[in-house]
Amino acid sequence: MTCCCACFTSAALVTVKQEVHAPQSLVEDMSVSAGATPCAGKGAGKQTIFAPELQSMMFSLGDCRRPLLESAILVEDIVHTQLINMLQQAAEVSQLRGSRVISAEDILFLMRKDKKKLRRLLKYMVFRDYKSKVVKSIEEEDLLDDKSSSSVSANKRQKVAQDFLNSLDQTGELLVLFEDEEVDEVKQERMERAERQTRLMDSAQYSEFCESRQLSFSKKPTKFREWLDCSLMEIKPNAVAMEILAYLGYETVAQLVDLALLVKQDMSPRAGDPFSHAISATLINYHNPAELPAACGAEPQSEAIQPSHIREALRRYSHRVGPLSPFTSAYRRSGMSFLAC
Repeated sequence: MTCCCACFTSAALVTVKQEVHAPQSLVEDMSVSAGATPCAGKGAGKQTIFAPELQSMMFSLGDCRRPLLESAILVEDIVHTQLINMLQQAAEVSQLRGSRVISAEDILFLMRKDKKKLRRLLKYMVFRDYKSKVVKSIEEEDLLDDKSSSSVSANKRQKVAQDFLNSLDQTGELLVLFEDEEVDEVKQERMERAERQTRLMDSAQYSEFCESRQLSFSKKPTKFREWLDCSLMEIKPNAVAMEILAYLGYETVAQLVDLALLVKQDMSPRAGDPFSHAISATLINYHNPAELPAACGAEPQSEAIQPSHIREALRRYSHRVGPLSPFTSAYRRSGMSFLAC
């Protein structure tokens, strides 16, 4: 099994109590057409309900300022398919454990073999504990008077993960991930790309970009749960499991954008540069200031990630080389490798 999902962006923690919505300049232009467009692969009755938000997410992750609706619809279809498959497998694990709900332990079990992705998830769970603690202290307005009760519940996600991994870990290699401070190269490249993307933005564009960076599926939990048809499942995910699924959904989007940008770069070699295909993802689309997305208000459609880039990225990611490649992952029932796990 290959655990995969891209990283939780290390953003400032000052927005812990603020509810952020998609930038109106992005969403309003897209909501009419996106809301009525059927998404292939989800059934005739399904509609694309996260396409406007996904366009904003894709912009914040490196796509052009106005991502293509077709690309957002394809990304939504892929994310939906992968999360549904993950839910089904987590439900199987939960049933084997004798549990009546899908919990964080079931998802941790699915991700246990890829330590880099598991470390990102553990850091996200620690962050969620910290966020809950800060929000609680703000609401109570007196952290000292309630220190004892906060200390018990504030780290509940971390405690659940530690207890479960301790029951699995015979060598200590999983528990040490809680204290691993190794630099995450994928996250670092995304941060550098975002910095380059904002260099020539004016204040309005930068404000829009910052709002887009704060978007996630967890901002609309009811909509997200309905999107995954959780009410139809016999074994339903609990609140913490839904938090993790929302996180993994966002990271799947980020991974798709990363890979699509690499494919886009590979399909558009620069004349006179025989090594252009080897350029880091950090430098994609940012070779000179004239090519920065913020340098002009309306970008050529060719600057946007195309559906063909996403399909090719998924094909390359799912490709395995070697005589035993069909057996290298036990979780490829849908014909594609999981991006999130």
